[in-house]
Amino acid sequence: MTAPPMAGPLTGVRGIVLTQAWAGNWCTSLLGQMGADVIQIEVRKRPDNWRGDYDATMAPMVRQVPTAKHPWNNSALYNSICLNKRCITLDLGTPDGLSIFKRLLPFADFVAENFSPRVLDNFGIGYEAMCVVKPDIVLASLSSYGHSGPWANVLGIGGTIEPTSGQSALLGYVDGPPLNSGQMYPDPVAAVHGVLGIVAALRHRDRTGEGQYIDLSMHETSLSFIGDAALEFAITGQQRPRMGNRHLTFAPHGVYRAVGREQWVAIGCEDDAQWEALARVAGHVEWLADPRFATMAGRKQHEDALDTLISHWLTSQERDAVVHRLLEGGVIAAPVLDSIEVAQDAHLRARGFLRDIVHPESGQWVHATLPMHFSRTPADKFRPAPLQGEHTYEVLQELLGMPAAEVDELVRSGVSGMGPPD
Repeated sequence: MTAPPMAGPLTGVRGIVLTQAWAGNWCTSLLGQMGADVIQIEVRKRPDNWRGDYDATMAPMVRQVPTAKHPWNNSALYNSICLNKRCITLDLGTPDGLSIFKRLLPFADFVAENFSPRVLDNFGIGYEAMCVVKPDIVLASLSSYGHSGPWANVLGIGGTIEPTSGQSALLGYVDGPPLNSGQMYPDPVAAVHGVLGIVAALRHRDRTGEGQYIDLSMHETSLSFIGDAALEFAITGQQRPRMGNRHLTFAPHGVYRAVGREQWVAIGCEDDAQWEALARVAGHVEWLADPRFATMAGRKQHEDALDTLISHWLTSQERDAVVHRLLEGGVIAAPVLDSIEVAQDAHLRARGFLRDIVHPESGQWVHATLPMHFSRTPADKFRPAPLQGEHTYEVLQELLGMPAAEVDELVRSGVSGMGPPD
C-alpha cells in the first residue's frame, strides 16, 4: 500500500501528529489539505474529545445514514476539522506503542502535539529525545500558555484563554459584563499560527539541514490579534470600553433588524460619502441636513440617535433586497447569514471552498476546506476525516514493512485497534 494521492505545495512532506481537539487537529488538517501526508496517532483508551465518548449519541440526521455505526466516527466536530489525514492507533504508554512511534519518527518531517507541557517528556519523547532518533525533526507544541513561564502548566481551553488574553474585556455591550465570543476563538487562531510556524521551520530545515522546536502559546496568539488595544492601553493607560457591534471611530457601524424572524443587516460607513449614500438609499435625505450627523465625529457622538433612525427604517425592509440596494448605492453592507445559509452559499461553492465530501460512515456532507487557492500547486484533493485507526495496517506496512500478523498482535494486546478497548 502507498500513501493516498496528494496535491498542493506541501506534497512530499510528512507529519506524525499527536494532536487533539480543535487547535491541533485543524492545524494539521490544513497542512494535510496543502498536500502533506499527515498521520494522526490516537489512543483507544482515551479517544479525542472531539470524537466524543464511545457511548455518545449521534446527531439525529446522522443516525438516519445506514452506514453510521459508531458514534466516535460520526462526530461533526471531529469530522469537520480532520480532513486529509490518515489515522493509526497506538498506546504510547506501552513499550510496544512507544517503540513503534520511535520507528515511525525517521519517516516524519514534523511532529505536532497539543498536550499539556509535561506529557511528551513523561513518555520519554520530548524534543531532545526525538532529535536522537531524527536529528532534523521539527516539533511543534501548541499549548495553552507555552512551555515556559509561570503559567506553563496552567490548564486552559479557548473559553478561558479568551479572558486571559484580554479579548473578553473588549467583547460585550456598553455597561454590560465581559463576554466570550462563543466560538472558542483562540483555537483556530492558534491553529493558523501553528501552520505558519511549521512551514517556516521546514523552510529553515530545507536551507540549513537543521530542525527545531516550536513553542506556541494559544494565549499569545490570541493576544496578537488584539495588539492595537494592548498598545492603546500601554500608551494611554485607558482600557478600551466594550462597544457591542460599534466601531471605535466609524458611525454608523452595527447590525440592525430587518423584516422577518432573525433577519439582520450589517452596515458600516467609513466616510462621509458612504454616509450620504446610506441616507439616499434609505430615502431619508433629511438626515443629511441634521447638524448632529454632518461629520464623522458628530455621528459618533450622537450614535444612539443615529442607530435609532436606521433601526426604524430597516424594520420595514426585506434583508436581501435592502442589502442589494445599499451595495449598489456604495454602502458597505451585508446580510447576517445563519449556518444553513452559509452552507448553501453559491459564492463559497463556486470558489471551491465549500465541498460535498463523502465520509465512509457519516455519508455525504458539506465541508469547509482550504481557505486559500494556489495557482501553481493547486490543493484540490480532499478526503474525509479518518475513522479511528482506519489506516493502522496501511501505515505500519507501508513505512515499517510490518506484516499483518504483527499488527494483529498489536490489536490483540490493546496497543492498537479500533473502538472501545476490550
